[in-house]
Amino acid sequence: MSFKKILFSVSILLSNTLYQQEIQPRLDLNAQQAWEYFGNKSTIRPQIIKVQGSQYYNDEFELSDLKYFGNKMESIGYMRYDPYNDVIEMASTPDLERSEIILLKNSDVIATINKKEYVFLEYDEEDIKNKKGYMIRLYNGNNYSLYQKKLKIFKEAEKTKAGITESQPPRYVSKTDFYIQTRDQKPQLIKVSKKRLIDFFKNQGEIKEFINKNKLKVREIESIISIIEFANKTADY
Repeated sequence: MSFKKILFSVSILLSNTLYQQEIQPRLDLNAQQAWEYFGNKSTIRPQIIKVQGSQYYNDEFELSDLKYFGNKMESIGYMRYDPYNDVIEMASTPDLERSEIILLKNSDVIATINKKEYVFLEYDEEDIKNKKGYMIRLYNGNNYSLYQKKLKIFKEAEKTKAGITESQPPRYVSKTDFYIQTRDQKPQLIKVSKKRLIDFFKNQGEIKEFINKNKLKVREIESIISIIEFANKTADY
């Protein structure tokens, strides 16, 4: 579909998400194209019960960029990632509470929100194969790439033993996983520990020596990135 073909006006495209509010600032041509070609009407319904915590890590909409097949579309509007529903919401202004427009889920559509690249990928968990979802790309290499998967899990209210009152209200629980992708393979879940990281690679001796020599703390993101970067350079492929 050609980028030059614009079928709808900005006012029509934004009516679902702005609820008749005044649009400030106005969207540029790139934004119009992005909303038309990459924005879908969400079918997600908001929770009607009171839940402790937030389904977001960051409630604010951030000015964002978009890449489609490597072509960058700058300042296309505002976005935020919803880790509970695993969607990226789109808005024309940062002060919305909720948007009904979500980004098209496609591996060739990459959103950059607050300097973080959100990539839609197929991946494997421990017990579930061929899942699809958004990940934050932390490092991209020829041999190894590193991704972070941030989740929000809904927990039902917990009752006291007598079952009369709630010992824990319904709540969102945060969870962060890390995935390593080997060349053209699917990203694989990796448990963050020194042993698990070393065992993942073929050149285990070199990886172990690198970690010990640099006194890396493998539970720190910067250290994990350093290990993946080193493994990428020293991989025997």
